[in-house]
Parts: sequence; C-alpha cells; structure tokens
Amino acid sequence: MVIRKAQVFDGDQARLLLDTDWHYEAIVTNLEWEPIDLWRFYNQRCCMENYIKEAKRGFSIDRIATGDFTANEIDLLIKLLAYNLYERFKRDCCEPVHQGYTIARFRLEFFHCAATMIQHSRQVVLKLAKDFANRCAWQRIAAKVAALE
Repeated sequence: MVIRKAQVFDGDQARLLLDTDWHYEAIVTNLEWEPIDLWRFYNQRCCMENYIKEAKRGFSIDRIATGDFTANEIDLLIKLLAYNLYERFKRDCCEPVHQGYTIARFRLEFFHCAATMIQHSRQVVLKLAKDFANRCAWQRIAAKVAALE
C-alpha cells in the first residue's frame, strides 16, 4: 500500500501542487485488510525505530560486553533500565523545552561543563562554572529532583 500526502505550507500565498510537493509512505504487509484499516494499525508504530536508535546511540545497547550470555543479558537489562530512567527523568523533572532532548544532546547541554565537587559538613555540593550557559535550568531541574524524595 502506498500513501500520498500533500506537504503543508505555512503562509498566505497560494501554491500550485507539483509532483515534488507530495510525501509518499509505503507499507508492506501480509495482512489483507482495507487500506484505511492498515494505515490506522501501522501509523502509531512508526516512531518505535527512533526509540531503538536512541537506545543504540545513547546507551550502546548494540554493543556486546562479553562472551557470556547471562552477563550480556544483564548488561542489556541495565542499559534499558538506564534508558527508561532517563525518559522518566525527562518527563518528571525537566522543563518542556528539554523533554525532547536525546541523551546525547542532554549530555552536551548539561554535563559538558566545568564543575567542582566539594564535600563539606557531611554534604556533597556540585559547584558549576560561573559561565555555564544552562546554570538556571540545571538548578530548576535539581530542585525538582530534590522534591521527588
């Protein structure tokens, strides 16, 4: 089944639809349903590849650690747990602008900065560099994390 959709253009100016103004999608399946039912069934599943790609790139789920099956299974489960915790962290603690960040972008925006860890009076404090661009956003996220306890 092939689906043809017109591109959406913003603006007040009228446009002619040319052959290059269409987006095409193809669905290959062995189900013998009506085309509209096939489209509804498969339409919600198309973004799963992006989640798998994020897990591969951000958490290295495609790397096999050892030759032992059990150790590899545990390694994969730990990586998937870390991925799920990150997704939950984004939803519960991050601001809406940061909720769409991949782990690579989040690391770049928040973890690639100079900081000093200081232990004083039985407390550990992370002092960020003064010129850290996302200092205020980081402090709001840290406050939301502290409120979870």
